[in-house]
Amino acid sequence: MSIMLDDEPRINNGVYPVIYHSHYFTNKFGRDILVMQFQLAELNDEHKHSLFSMWLNLKYYSKNKKGQIRFTVSKTQKLAELWIKIFPTQIIKRWDRLPLSQFKGLILDAKLEQGKRNYKQKLIHKDLRISKIIDLNLPNCLP
Repeated sequence: MSIMLDDEPRINNGVYPVIYHSHYFTNKFGRDILVMQFQLAELNDEHKHSLFSMWLNLKYYSKNKKGQIRFTVSKTQKLAELWIKIFPTQIIKRWDRLPLSQFKGLILDAKLEQGKRNYKQKLIHKDLRISKIIDLNLPNCLP
């Protein structure tokens, strides 16, 4: 029996503790994007199998023949800002060597909001909205 994960859940706006689940790279509208997925740390029956996504722009990503993915982050992008906020004591010498495996096992506070408009800027019906992670912080930290 396999468990189907809900990657388009809806939850009330707010700050929730989340734990890292996985990530993948994609290209949308000509932009290289990293999609990080998180699960609620406090599992309840309604959102037990839900994955909440955070979409982050990248400067560049590529896959080599062995299947390894290399990516580069600009210092002005959201991922660089999050990295400094979540790992403040870590010294970054190269922005193309960020080990995403450091997120494994971390419990973070995620600010979740429901998307209200579609890509054409038209209002989405309340029942069709999905929640996305807008920001991540260390627990008990002020933004």
